[in-house]
Amino acid sequence: MTRGIFVTGTDTGVGKTYVAAALLAELRRGGVKAAAFKPIACGPGGRADAKLYAKLMNNEQPLNVINPVYLRHALAPIVAARLERTRIDLRKVFADYQSLTTSYDVVLIEGAGGLLVPIKRDYFVADLVREFGSPLVIVARLGLGTINHSLLTVQQARAAGLKIGGIVLNDTTGRRGLAEKTNIVEVPKLCRVPLLGVVSHGGSATEICRALFGNADVFE
Repeated sequence: MTRGIFVTGTDTGVGKTYVAAALLAELRRGGVKAAAFKPIACGPGGRADAKLYAKLMNNEQPLNVINPVYLRHALAPIVAARLERTRIDLRKVFADYQSLTTSYDVVLIEGAGGLLVPIKRDYFVADLVREFGSPLVIVARLGLGTINHSLLTVQQARAAGLKIGGIVLNDTTGRRGLAEKTNIVEVPKLCRVPLLGVVSHGGSATEICRALFGNADVFE
């Protein structure tokens, strides 16, 4: 059975793509048939993430399957689509995801921004996660301010009835001051979710893979 994992963030720019790409590379290096899927990308360089995934997947899938919806403006999808006078085709999103699940054992889904980013009227990223039925991996900054953002994301996920696989703290600065050192302990304790790992740029995702795939109950 294909395992889908939805990678979301506490904010934009927290390193969702980096963590998803690191997981993808680590899984494939370990012999797991894994793919990445970016349902919606926004911004002038928005397809760079999908191109990175395609490269890591040895270009096994067309870019339009890895990223079925691309909007040029770096805005929330609902706003970008309105400006571009286009509609977001969720049927294609789900069809392409189903296509990937028939070919791969693990599909990593990267969301757009956080859980309350609007995709359509009265339809948010959290609704997309619910329809995929995948557990969440929440990527958060390691530094100051992450406790508030992490708690808000976890509380919203629970309110929406989503299953949380765990949280990843991403060291985006390389500085390990008092906030960074204490957050490693305090964030998972306050959020009451497993800490899957702490990742720095250039770091390994081995610890996260072991945490995720060592807990089979997360995917039941």
